[in-house]
Amino acid sequence: MLYYLITKIKAMKYIVFLLILIFNNLNSSSQEKGIVYYGHIESPGMRSAAGPDLNAYLLFNNDKSYYVTAKDSLENEIKDKSLFSENNEPTAIHVGGSRTYRYGKQVFYNRIKDSLWWNQRFKGNIYIAEKRPLINWKLENETKKIGGFTAHKATGGFRGRNYTAWYILEIPVPYGPWKLQGLPGLILEAYDERKEMYLYFKSLEYPSKNKEIISQLKRLKSDSNGWQTIKDFEKMLRTSIERAHNNNIINAEKYGMKKPKKRVFSDIYIESF
Repeated sequence: MLYYLITKIKAMKYIVFLLILIFNNLNSSSQEKGIVYYGHIESPGMRSAAGPDLNAYLLFNNDKSYYVTAKDSLENEIKDKSLFSENNEPTAIHVGGSRTYRYGKQVFYNRIKDSLWWNQRFKGNIYIAEKRPLINWKLENETKKIGGFTAHKATGGFRGRNYTAWYILEIPVPYGPWKLQGLPGLILEAYDERKEMYLYFKSLEYPSKNKEIISQLKRLKSDSNGWQTIKDFEKMLRTSIERAHNNNIINAEKYGMKKPKKRVFSDIYIESF
């Protein structure tokens, strides 16, 4: 009887040990980190990828991702740049026709909360929080090689533009550069039909030993701590377009010029709602 009890206790300890080992392995696997380096080109209204070619990266694990571009430290190798500051705090560097910023343009995605947090330069930094936009992706049959991976094609519309994305099934996470999400694998390349938003692959580390913490957006001390909604952002853009159009009408009348046409979202902003 005693031998039976001892044997049973040993067996239970072994089972507990296996369960702990399995749990730890699952937890470790879920937190395995990766990083993708991209080129990021924005050129609204140009009908091609004609804007400044900036560096970007996407840091991710199973639960969340963090994307950043137009960040000062990513463009250190560029010599032709000049410093901008606000309230005695360095805020921007002019790089080859575009500005980079201390913390850059950032997008943070939390899969558990299924939400995005991002910032945009609009008369200073503004910060927006929203539920992850659902992109109705169509999975195509076409494939091509990117960085040694077989990338699969998908197409879908996002805020006024039609995008093509190339994703890989080897890393089955629904992340991508910028705000493009929701495919069955990691997006390595994406662009809209006019290539005015053009995001291309440079390199990938997976798993990665990168020490950076995948965190919420970084802010300047002078920035507000609040979050705006996507509706707030859209309203600001519409108001800006309307104000600029009215000013153009006034100037046209003043100088006897033809009444100008109102510019459309897609010729000014990447997101045209």
